[in-house]
Amino acid sequence: MKAKTHFFKNLDLTSILVPEEDGAFTGTKVVCTVGPSCQEVDTMCEMLDAGVVGCRVDLTWGPLEFHRKSLANLQQAMRKSRRLCCTMVDTLGRELMIRRQVKIGEDGWPIHEESFAVTAGQQVIITTRTDVDASSNVLPITYSKFTEMAVKGDTIYIGRYLVCGADSASLYLEVMDVQGDDVYCIAKNDAVLDGLLTVFHAERSVEGLANVQNDLPLLSDYDKECLHILAQDFEIDFLSLSYTRAAEDVREARRFLDSIGMSNTKILAKLESRQSLLNFQGILNEADGIIISRGNLGLDCVPEKMALVQKTLVQACNLVGKPVLLTRVVDTMINTPRPTRAEATDVANAVLDGVDGILLGAETLRGRYPVSTVTTICNISRAAEKVFDHHYHYEHLMERAPYISKLESIASSAVRAADRVGASLIVVYTHTGKTAQLVAKYRPPMPILTLVVPHLVSDQLKWKLEGRSSARQCLISRALLPVLAAPSPSGDQLLQEAVAMAGRVKLVKPHDHVVCVQRIHDDFCVKIISVDDMGAGIKRDDTVMSHSVFGSSPMAVQGSSGYDSPRVHNNPIGNKFGPMPPAIITTGNSFTLGGMGVGVLSPAGLAAARGSNGGRQ
Repeated sequence: MKAKTHFFKNLDLTSILVPEEDGAFTGTKVVCTVGPSCQEVDTMCEMLDAGVVGCRVDLTWGPLEFHRKSLANLQQAMRKSRRLCCTMVDTLGRELMIRRQVKIGEDGWPIHEESFAVTAGQQVIITTRTDVDASSNVLPITYSKFTEMAVKGDTIYIGRYLVCGADSASLYLEVMDVQGDDVYCIAKNDAVLDGLLTVFHAERSVEGLANVQNDLPLLSDYDKECLHILAQDFEIDFLSLSYTRAAEDVREARRFLDSIGMSNTKILAKLESRQSLLNFQGILNEADGIIISRGNLGLDCVPEKMALVQKTLVQACNLVGKPVLLTRVVDTMINTPRPTRAEATDVANAVLDGVDGILLGAETLRGRYPVSTVTTICNISRAAEKVFDHHYHYEHLMERAPYISKLESIASSAVRAADRVGASLIVVYTHTGKTAQLVAKYRPPMPILTLVVPHLVSDQLKWKLEGRSSARQCLISRALLPVLAAPSPSGDQLLQEAVAMAGRVKLVKPHDHVVCVQRIHDDFCVKIISVDDMGAGIKRDDTVMSHSVFGSSPMAVQGSSGYDSPRVHNNPIGNKFGPMPPAIITTGNSFTLGGMGVGVLSPAGLAAARGSNGGRQ
């Protein structure tokens, strides 16, 4: 791994301390976890306005009806705020928990009425017996084979659902003995155990994998039931796959999703244990994205290695152009309106490392300041993005991947062209989001307006129009600003409206340059246009420089349609993209797409773009 240097060009603290401009674009994405603190429609609207682009419901805790209400309220919030938002379902999977009595509150959320105080040095018994009630001395666990996993000297962590590990609801135990159904432990710290208590068995080996792993299924029966029910009423964009251990887990989840008609749902593999790190490359190859679950992962790795683990995982995801999200960043904002200095620095460093987004947990699920938390994350991210070394990132990717596909060579060329001409915006036409994600891979400093064009697909029984899910799934990739477009025969008309819209939301201003990536039949084109004197469209009175790549595409499959159809195969080319080829001069309106079916911007797309004018996308 080659570490990023983070050298700053500007060392003038006077200019650094200038407040950030309100309404600027934020490329780093924010995904929240829906819970009692933010389930109301009005609160969701405020969070969407503040910058949230995705909402997660976690099947680990809360009844199905609560999650159904959360998704229904999200739909209302999207209509009310006119902003796109992706949906994510997190699975229960292989989670170990303490069995406790629970009741459902008035808001539909489960609550525990009593808490347990544990003091350092106290004996605590973890038992697999089902006839025991939880107390400060005895904790019944949900997994019947737990005694087969524990060995004297092991560290067992018990904490409240979504706690950071450093608060009063976190208990560290050392195993002293295992007898029959009981694991005898000594408490290593004082703790007050409250709420849903989860159990994590920390890896005893420093380098490898010595622990016996639980044999719980990847998807519990409850997971499968909930996914099947939710998929009938809601479009689920992402499945957050808890406790992913190996590539086969991702393949197993994909087979299940396909079997219940959720083939469009993408899989984000959650890395939560040492085993997932040892099998990371295979997981990355199979998954559509990665979630670095730092809460559990931090328990399974020694503290001095966590920063290196995070940087390595982020860089590996950047190299293949797959989105990577980070968890557990501003835990203190559960109870306070301002993060600590360490937390603010942590968020900024994550952005500088190259993460696509931040996944908030308890901060929005039960925190007192969910909207302020989102605003804070966006502000910190926007400040860090200003000093992100885009040139180093670009050159590093080119050095590490000397052989790239034709489609990626076009994407990297567009980013290089945008940098050379000082463009304010990149516009990408897409059906599936693949082209736009390849452009985002190279981390250009300007927004990437992604025009998602719906297209017809057939399952041999019926035709259906796809595109909305692709637009929402683009939301978690850094710098992408997806906009829905209605089918139309004129690509120029769509580009004109896209530039006009960008002008209205102040993404571009008069005389700015815009780089456009589009596909004309079997040819890819990178075109550079200029904004007119009014900032309301494409400049037409002069010739427009167009850096283009033409020619019959050897990668196109006969009968394929769209700009990045999944039926198009990418063949590697013989060299990496270096200096830009000679520019071709054409008129600004010389490109038409005939029957390719692009279109004019829809109101939903316009609303999504407006989100960028407040650090919202």
